[in-house]
Amino acid sequence: MWAAGSARIPYVYTGFIARRTRDGTISELHFRVTQPSGYLYSTEKLRQLVDIADKYGLGLIELAGQQGQMIISIKPELANEAIDALRSIGTDVAATGDSVRELAACIGPALCEYALYNTLEARDKFYTHPKIYEWLSNQLFPFKFKAKFSGCPMDCARASHRADVGFIGVWVGAPEVDLELFRKKVESGELDVEKIVARCPSGAISWDKEKKELKIDGSRCKKSMECIRTAFPAIKPGKERKVAVVVGGNVKGRFGPKLGWFIGYLNPDQIKDAVDLTFKVIAPWEAEAQPKYRLGDYIMQTGLDKFIEKAGIKLEGAPFTGKKPDEVPYAVLPKEVRERFLMFAEKLKGRP
Repeated sequence: MWAAGSARIPYVYTGFIARRTRDGTISELHFRVTQPSGYLYSTEKLRQLVDIADKYGLGLIELAGQQGQMIISIKPELANEAIDALRSIGTDVAATGDSVRELAACIGPALCEYALYNTLEARDKFYTHPKIYEWLSNQLFPFKFKAKFSGCPMDCARASHRADVGFIGVWVGAPEVDLELFRKKVESGELDVEKIVARCPSGAISWDKEKKELKIDGSRCKKSMECIRTAFPAIKPGKERKVAVVVGGNVKGRFGPKLGWFIGYLNPDQIKDAVDLTFKVIAPWEAEAQPKYRLGDYIMQTGLDKFIEKAGIKLEGAPFTGKKPDEVPYAVLPKEVRERFLMFAEKLKGRP
């Protein structure tokens, strides 16, 4: 019975979703409301939000949505008053349309032993920047833009595939192994070492039965976290920590779902630079992309090399994307990706 609707709230350009019945007799508004980093609410704040939902809507709240908290079905005639009430308790509406959407961060160091950098601090730094607030509150872009912060490669914030720019905690080389503790866990039957070796996706783990030594080849480790999740704290992330930056991930776009392209590392203490890096990422996309093209769609059209050049991005560990004179220029995929597709196609030859 419901269809898309429209509404006009003075000086408010994002943050609400309008709906109406198909016969036009009933209309309603849903408010997307900014959330604290890590979804950490005090009971006082929750009571204030429930009071607003009761007074101006149906009393229904969605707390942990992908796009932030939502207050369901605000009465349109009370929208202005409801926004004033939200601002009076220190929050606001935001994150709809062609703007910066809700910035998601995993729970990070607040509760998680795997967190490799402070995701909550990183997200807070975004929200306190005036430019980011301007982009949250106005529809200025070709399409929506999302930034996400995951504390480790398990990527609980889904930064690799649902963020136009994502920041993921990683480490350099092999995980750290407490061999004595690991042996105790194996001897007690708590760990099945053969299963740990077999489940490593890159085959980087080996076990010497005679010496009872576990070895991990850091050059082959793909940071899947499989061994760490299984054996923690006997196996932990390495001590040299980085924040991997990926761009262009999305589920819905002109050219289908995409994983983000890795473009380099930040050091954990450089996370304050994430805002400035995001400005660089947005600039060419905002200036050149067609309407309703996500950042990943724009990168596919432009080419990763040209995008990095236009954005002026220079990060530690950036993958080699420069073309040699004897290479065929590409517009969509880097040479390494094209070669992997060609290898896959060769394997399929001759199959029924």
